Amino acid sequence: MLATASLMGERSPLLVPPSARPFASGLEHLLAELDRLRLLLHREVLRLRATGLLTDDRFRGLYISDEQVDALLRQGHARQSASRISDDWPPELSELSRRAETLREQIAARDASNGFDGSSLPLSRLAEIFSLSDIQRDALLICLAVEIDLGFETLFSYAHNDVNRKLATPDLILRLLGNSQEQRAELRGIFSPAGPLLSAPLVRFIESAPEREGSFLSRPIKVERRIVDFVLGHSEVDERLRPFVATQNSNRPLSDLQIPESLRLQLKNASLAFSRVGGLLHFHGPKGSGKCASAAALAAEMGRPLLVADLARARDSGLPVPAVLSLLAREALLQGANLHLSHFDALLSQDSGNPQPLAAPASFSSAGLIISVGTESAPPAAGFLHGWRNFSLEFPLPNFAARVQLWDQAILANNCRQNGDLDIPVLAGKFLLTGGEIQSACRQAKDQTLLRGITGSAVSMADLEAAARAQSNHGLRRLAQKVNPACQWNDLVLPPGQIQQLREICATAKHRNLVYSTWGFDRRVALGKGLNILFHGQSGTGKTTGASIVAQELGLDLYKIDLSTVVSKYIGETEKQLSQIFREAKSSNAILFFDEADAIFGKRSEIKDAHDRYANTEVAYLLQKMEDEAIVILATNFRKNMDDAFTRRLHFIIEFPFPDAQYRERIWRSLIPHDAPLSDDVNFGFLARQFDIAGGNIRNVVVAAAFLAAENGRVIGMQHFICAMSRELQKLGRLRSPAEFGPYYELTRLKE
Repeated sequence: MLATASLMGERSPLLVPPSARPFASGLEHLLAELDRLRLLLHREVLRLRATGLLTDDRFRGLYISDEQVDALLRQGHARQSASRISDDWPPELSELSRRAETLREQIAARDASNGFDGSSLPLSRLAEIFSLSDIQRDALLICLAVEIDLGFETLFSYAHNDVNRKLATPDLILRLLGNSQEQRAELRGIFSPAGPLLSAPLVRFIESAPEREGSFLSRPIKVERRIVDFVLGHSEVDERLRPFVATQNSNRPLSDLQIPESLRLQLKNASLAFSRVGGLLHFHGPKGSGKCASAAALAAEMGRPLLVADLARARDSGLPVPAVLSLLAREALLQGANLHLSHFDALLSQDSGNPQPLAAPASFSSAGLIISVGTESAPPAAGFLHGWRNFSLEFPLPNFAARVQLWDQAILANNCRQNGDLDIPVLAGKFLLTGGEIQSACRQAKDQTLLRGITGSAVSMADLEAAARAQSNHGLRRLAQKVNPACQWNDLVLPPGQIQQLREICATAKHRNLVYSTWGFDRRVALGKGLNILFHGQSGTGKTTGASIVAQELGLDLYKIDLSTVVSKYIGETEKQLSQIFREAKSSNAILFFDEADAIFGKRSEIKDAHDRYANTEVAYLLQKMEDEAIVILATNFRKNMDDAFTRRLHFIIEFPFPDAQYRERIWRSLIPHDAPLSDDVNFGFLARQFDIAGGNIRNVVVAAAFLAAENGRVIGMQHFICAMSRELQKLGRLRSPAEFGPYYELTRLKE
């Protein structure tokens, strides 16, 4: 049986004088508001009794009585008298309305005093953040009551005439706040999905099966846990967001950031323009280019903290994307913070580049929320948030001068004792790293010195180069094969002119930042800063070896592109693959090596169909990409097959000639390791003169002879070279002849 003692035993509201002293705490304010809610509930209970909807039946609320049905039918015949406070009803109803209104005015006056003192109360602050009207604020208070005082569960059950309905419902809220059917119908708009109560969200409907099947008016409403905590003065981040959200309070000004001056000015203007209206800033640029640091400095410029959400980790939370974004925006508003969404690319890749956008309520914009979205690529920002102004800001790789400064700062910040061999300009020129990656490289290099077992050991150039190389994005390994160099300059057998050209390539790569940036040649030349090289010559003449030696000399990784994974019969797919390769190469600080490049870089064809048109488009696209800062080596067996537009853009063209007998003998001798057991009967001069084969084939013969010797003789003799040569010629489709093998011809017949 539901008793009325809880209604009559309410706290007597404290009537304060017109001086309106401020509330001592947010809790005191809440208790005063709950006193006003008790008056409204008391009035509603008396009204229900006056209409006969509540009786003294001890089983009331457990079944539907005849009296209740008759009361409802009478209410239909006399709608006006049943929906307004009537003169025939007990005078207590008018008195309760008057007391509730008086208390409301007193609370408002005291609330204003708190605001004047600069100590905004949590409930009032919440209403201000989300632009709640007085009715929306009272509706939230009604829903909040059971979270503050469990006695309201009993009161709500009594007002619902149902012991099982302990939470607020739209029907109860409308009855408490509306004095007529017309008012209640109009007030239903406060439960609109686009309104702040549900869109923020501040409250939510409990979606159990019975409630979904029943009337909207009977659906129970629960206040979000984070909102309850906020009203009670707790500032912890929503528990669902904690695994991937951090709060930053930075004092670093925009002037300290190593970013282009134009970008710094844009951020400064954003802090002035968006402080009231809010907006979306799309930061795009490589990892470590300063996106998060700029978001923190922007927040500091506005006197706000920064809420940073790692969306790569948020993807594993199990929450839908719209829910994650909505909760993040709400948390930022509650914290009075700017919001930075890092790794937004993770959401793009998760949903095929089309994440579901967040429908941002107008109240978010009026609260001045600034959201910055961080991505590495530059997809269109439109669609991230509906109804928001989107501004795209590019965070480029730092130029050479900036990288030199970043290396100096990072070495100093990490207390790296410098070895005498450090050459910062070389590091800055060799590795196109961002500021964040440079910092990580210095920390890693310093850690490496600890492995040497000497406390305070100096950081060497080799330490920094290895650490810088480790920072590179190794996504290129999915698209290309890494070539591990195993040769030195003295292993390369070429004419002096070609050797000199290879050394000039290395010098150009080492000093191009000095020439282009420091000396200003980038303002005088039309082409970009890319270094494009063509190696041409027959198969096996040393093109791959030459590329690996250049990479080793420069201290860069070499990646060989498998054209079978690049060239596609589908229109546009080849261009996409190449775009990804060049993008990864730039971030990997690697050299791209296209072997048999004429397969894709060959002469453009006459346009006969759509495939020809797109093939030529791919060539034009590559011409553009090769002007970037990457180093690209193209290798072909037939120079004449290369497109003329490519050859005009090449910085070096080196022919790898077919070796004559003199160079073939040098190749034979250079391929024998020092520790290999070699018989005195080996005649390299004979092999070089008699067998007109390229260096790659000579290498195959040497290795095969070594295995033959390992199997039977343990010493590599002439017979092993002859047998291996016979097999190599057979692979080349050449018949062995007595003229070539001379006195060793019989040895070839022994292996038949």
